[in-house]
Amino acid sequence: MLNLRITDSDILNEGEPQYVSRISKYGSRGVLLNNKGQIALMYVSDSDIYKLPGGGIEEDETEEQAFIREIKEETGYHCHILSYLGIVEEHKAKKDFLHISHCYYAETIGKKGSLKLTKEEKKRGYKPHWFDLNLAIEILEECFRKSIGYRTLFVLKRDLAILYYVKGLTKNE
Repeated sequence: MLNLRITDSDILNEGEPQYVSRISKYGSRGVLLNNKGQIALMYVSDSDIYKLPGGGIEEDETEEQAFIREIKEETGYHCHILSYLGIVEEHKAKKDFLHISHCYYAETIGKKGSLKLTKEEKKRGYKPHWFDLNLAIEILEECFRKSIGYRTLFVLKRDLAILYYVKGLTKNE
């Protein structure tokens, strides 16, 4: 089971890990597989990065419901959850912000519908793309190498950890 803590020391390569005790935000995200065996990555044009689909959990939702909703909104697909992967904690000590993500592995169901992006996601230029797992990892690694934004580095480190975890699972199948 995925159980990872990412801290400023992982992102900034300096100092001892510092952990934030108060949870600031919960999210659901993960790996969505299509019928060609490819996974979805969201391209975010305003920061020129790719990330896994997912987002915040709304007040009246479970983690699973949030994941299913976010997948539908961001990719246009309904999905079937294959497995719960675990949790990634992002301890952003510089911002005193703790983000906990519940992570899933799912497959698309049916035909693609329309995207239902938020105003912010539209403004930032979100668009889904599909890649083989190894290429998706290479793309996120390149994004991590060229990124300088504090928040963006956490997102990429988190999503890379999720992809590497799934890669380890699929090797055993």
